[in-house]
Amino acid sequence: MFSQSARPKMPDGAKRSGAAHRKSTTTAGRIAPAVAGALLAAALSPLAAVPANAETAGMGPVDSTGFPTWYSDGSVRLQLCYQAGQGCLSEPPNPDQPASYPNNFPEEAFWFSADAAVGTIGSYEAALEAAHVNGPVVPGEQMGFARLRFRFDGLRPNAQYTVTHPYGTDTFTADAVGSINETTDAGACAPTDTVACDWAGVGAAFLGDFGRGTTASFLRQVNAPAGRLGDINTAGPVTGAPSGSNSVTVAGPDAGGPGVNTVTQSNFTVQGLIATDSVGGPNAPDLAAASDSGRSNSDNITNVTAPTITGTLPAGTAGPVQLIVDNGAPRAATLTGSTYSLKLAPLAQGPHAIQAVAGGLNSGTLNFTVDTTAPAVAVTAPFPSTPSLDNTPSLSFSSSDPQARFECRLQPTNQAWDPSCASPRTWDAQVNGFYTFGVRATDAAGNVAITSRNVRIGTGTGVTSVSQDFNGDGRADLVARDSSGVLWTYLGNGSGTFPTRTRVGAGWSSMNSISATGDLTGDGRADLVARDSSGVLWTYRGSGSGTFPTRIRVGTGWNSMKNISAAADLNGDGRNDLLAVDSGGVLWSYAGNNAGTFPSRIRAGGGWNGMAISAAGDLNRDGKADLVARDSGGILWSYLGNAAGAFPTRVSAGAGWNTMNAISGAADLNGDGRDDLVARDTSGVLWSYMGNGAGAFPNRVRVGGGWHIMSALS
Repeated sequence: MFSQSARPKMPDGAKRSGAAHRKSTTTAGRIAPAVAGALLAAALSPLAAVPANAETAGMGPVDSTGFPTWYSDGSVRLQLCYQAGQGCLSEPPNPDQPASYPNNFPEEAFWFSADAAVGTIGSYEAALEAAHVNGPVVPGEQMGFARLRFRFDGLRPNAQYTVTHPYGTDTFTADAVGSINETTDAGACAPTDTVACDWAGVGAAFLGDFGRGTTASFLRQVNAPAGRLGDINTAGPVTGAPSGSNSVTVAGPDAGGPGVNTVTQSNFTVQGLIATDSVGGPNAPDLAAASDSGRSNSDNITNVTAPTITGTLPAGTAGPVQLIVDNGAPRAATLTGSTYSLKLAPLAQGPHAIQAVAGGLNSGTLNFTVDTTAPAVAVTAPFPSTPSLDNTPSLSFSSSDPQARFECRLQPTNQAWDPSCASPRTWDAQVNGFYTFGVRATDAAGNVAITSRNVRIGTGTGVTSVSQDFNGDGRADLVARDSSGVLWTYLGNGSGTFPTRTRVGAGWSSMNSISATGDLTGDGRADLVARDSSGVLWTYRGSGSGTFPTRIRVGTGWNSMKNISAAADLNGDGRNDLLAVDSGGVLWSYAGNNAGTFPSRIRAGGGWNGMAISAAGDLNRDGKADLVARDSGGILWSYLGNAAGAFPTRVSAGAGWNTMNAISGAADLNGDGRDDLVARDTSGVLWSYMGNGAGAFPNRVRVGGGWHIMSALS
């Protein structure tokens, strides 16, 4: 039996490292395995506290010697080194004959060992070792362990010393004669007559206090000989320390001699024989092309929070494959042929690192970034005046992301996004009218931000076709209040439907009239107006992201109005306005002032008390704002504005509209430059009716059912 302070005796003729500090003892005779197990547990109980050890990355099969053929740190496999002439610390008793088990096999051998002579005070050793319980080679007594050993003399008695080394940091107190003789044997196992050594447990308790479930790498000498991690006779500098310290430093009173409190050694002798059957590990993982969003599917910047990871196994590398995500617990990948893949659970924003593990070897590391934050984008000074006499408008813009790419458009004349857009952007000559300048910024991950600014050219009239755009993406949207009083902004997709929505907030049941429109405050963002139960009218200022966080008090007395509808520019002054029908059936055009209020009004005519009205943008594309109204017989009429606040002519849009219990004029819902409307039928289905540019709506798109729960639509 070997003691805590010594290794099993090495056979005559076996090579040792140059460090003369190795000592060994044996116990004569064979001890019964059960008894040996108990003694071994006591013998290997460390004097120093056992750390929460790291582990090896993998282990080879147990061969005819009774030992695993190799252990891996994830980058290299080390075979058990006992062959003569291979640079092993242990060799067979008869090195001139082939090694064989048990007749020509050393009592102990090493998968890995690193030794350093520290100044004149002693030595440090780290090893992954194979041995026999009683010393002599006896089948059934194979055992193993990972060892850290500290042997220092000539120190100050009873003083405290800190040792920083490749596998951690330990603090010891010298004994009464100034010595430290501490050994930690981790994962040691003792076989019995019926139970073999737990070799996986040995590998799972390798070296270093790095947290269980993580791997610790083997040290290797810089410029190590081919096929080996180093030389057992010539010390040299090393690399690969999992602690980050490729040296041993002893700090404490007189550690380096009288008055010198620190001594460091950076040269180690190293044994590590790379397995001759070693094959390459799995290829480095990668983001699947569909998971690497943005302008490139190979830049490893993505807004996909749950990406799919793929990779391949080279020939000879066995599965299964596991992925280590951000140093977490292994996750089993699916292996199909030589290709592995795994769809990850959603990841947090920021950088991530993934390795694949197969056959005891780790792959290279995939580093990628999850980014779902859209870049801020803004139209910047100098701002074009509005109205402007310059019919070639020039607009400047910027983004918070210096790598963002921009696209621009000027609606309604330039509907398509221009990908070759740089600030400032000057457009070709435009006729007098109203325009919406839009700029779209896209970052490397594919996140998109859009902003817009309304511009009026000349003194003529005009109506923008995207006035009801609440999130700045150039598409007309919809607001709706549900039966619980929550207001929602439904975001248009440019094809007449509204697949996503933004919650504005609760408490809107106190409003008995809600109407969406374009910009009422002159900030380039679409707003809405609402009347509360006391008759106060409010302008709610849009945020540009689908919500309305602040409001402006328009005034009181609006409960005398039966119908209120926010409108585009009714009087040709470049400002969006308001329509209202009073209790006597008179229609009024209220002129906006770009400050959210309506200080003056124009009488548009009487006889409207039988009509359900809604402002409707520019229905016949003459540059003048219009409205739609359904009469008591179910006929829908498009009333064409005269840019003076009145609607002297009308066009029939057809009969049968009394099947609709809500009708609202909308902006351009499908991007064809023609203003449209939405209507809900009595079964709760919402429809987008597409304008033909002449005041009629011959085609419709089904938005969806269930809209009967909405008590307001605009």
